[in-house]
Amino acid sequence: MLNKQFFNAALAVMLVSLPALAHTQVVKPDVVTPVEMSNRDINRVTCVDGAINDAFFSQEKGIVVENNGNNSFIKFLIQDDGLHQEYVSARSEFYLVCAGEIYTLMVSPKDIPGQTIRLSTGAKNRIKDNQELLSPLPDEERAVYLTMAALEDDIPDSFSVSTNTNSEWVSRMTAGKPNPQLALRRTIRVDGLGLSLKEFLVRTSTTTTFSETDFLSSAIGESIFAVTMDPLSLEPGQVGRLFVVSKEGF
Repeated sequence: MLNKQFFNAALAVMLVSLPALAHTQVVKPDVVTPVEMSNRDINRVTCVDGAINDAFFSQEKGIVVENNGNNSFIKFLIQDDGLHQEYVSARSEFYLVCAGEIYTLMVSPKDIPGQTIRLSTGAKNRIKDNQELLSPLPDEERAVYLTMAALEDDIPDSFSVSTNTNSEWVSRMTAGKPNPQLALRRTIRVDGLGLSLKEFLVRTSTTTTFSETDFLSSAIGESIFAVTMDPLSLEPGQVGRLFVVSKEGF
């Protein structure tokens, strides 16, 4: 029989704690997006900018969907005849309405951990959100806001984040100090305001005290508007974080 009891019990736990699932995928509106979901664990779809208004799918394929606020929980039910269990493997199409936008997911059920799918607004909405957030601030305060968001890892959903998964330590990128090595960790862009931030990891082979002006180098970034390093003094083997904000037209 269909194992609905397991789904309902597990969903109740998730609604209380909402633990992080194994992987996160981002889906844009108005595009058919292939995604993988677990065919044995609960998958979570979250709407970044509002509530999940509705969900359309083929119930006859052994799927249960529960919407709760800006989250939708999807479970592929397991056929269990008492002798063996059969997991869903057929691909299914989902239409999810998130904050008035329609998202189309072509889902392949796989033997993988539960997935988290983020329904992200398109560029137009991101620009609108960024302008509402930062337009009232002067340029200097925008740079401070962006730097603090990166430093505290509290980045608004409307900012675009690109993580550098193949970071390599590079020497001779600074103008003021001969021995540090830098590795690009990620780039954060604020669409609509011409702001971007590069976060580097910094290490050195000797005890070194830096100044932000040491990093005013074209090898690090063009149109550099603000530089922050935490901490400014490094011991050998210690890794610091460098935040370089660039502004179009600066």
